[in-house]
Amino acid sequence: MTAVESSAPANHSGYSDNVYSGKQEHRDQVYAILEQNDLVPKHRIESEVGWFYDVLGLDDMYFMLEKPETVAGHITALYGAELSSSNKSNPLNVAFESAYENSAMFIHNSVPGVSKTDGISYEK
Repeated sequence: MTAVESSAPANHSGYSDNVYSGKQEHRDQVYAILEQNDLVPKHRIESEVGWFYDVLGLDDMYFMLEKPETVAGHITALYGAELSSSNKSNPLNVAFESAYENSAMFIHNSVPGVSKTDGISYEK
């Protein structure tokens, strides 16, 4: 990527937010990929891309490092999970959390205080 990256002033944790000057072009490429793939309905692409880029809270470093094709795949996967979840009696409940010591983002479907030892263990 040839865009100029810079750091904004440090936030409350001392972490400097990354600023990706090519983020709008990256976003436009993701939008075009999603339109071409035809997996997300055209009337939903704008809202799904907007949520992913503007609401989810991902650091610009993610967009600097990931190719538009990869980001489009992530958006498609999240949309698919949302769609699949809406057809079940026990819908998928995805939580987004941030930690601010040096910054982190966690996307999970864990229920606080509940441990499950049965089922698929992808992490092993």
